[in-house]
Amino acid sequence: MKSWSCIEKCGACCKFNLNERTDLANKLNSQDIALIESMTCDDGWCKNMDRKNKQCLIYENRPHFCRVNEFSMQFKDYLKFGDKFLIDCCKQHISSNYGNKSIEMKNFKIATTKK
Repeated sequence: MKSWSCIEKCGACCKFNLNERTDLANKLNSQDIALIESMTCDDGWCKNMDRKNKQCLIYENRPHFCRVNEFSMQFKDYLKFGDKFLIDCCKQHISSNYGNKSIEMKNFKIATTKK
């Protein structure tokens, strides 16, 4: 089975619209939502994302919802499907932000392919 892995110089998960993520309603409290809103620029990208280098500027101190390994435990599909769920989520984010044929997608597929 393939294993999920976060790749460097991606950051696709650092851009999303809370209004499109109804699956998060019961996983985030009002403080989380307020924090996300305060971290989100007008174009949807996190203000803590170094866009040139595609790196998080607060990585060591990022909020719990930015910690994929921890936050994913709240999703029943993760509990049921494990890394396949995370891989599918990442592919969706990468595709929507950079494109299906992007270098980010290529690097992600390489990182998650079992050798």
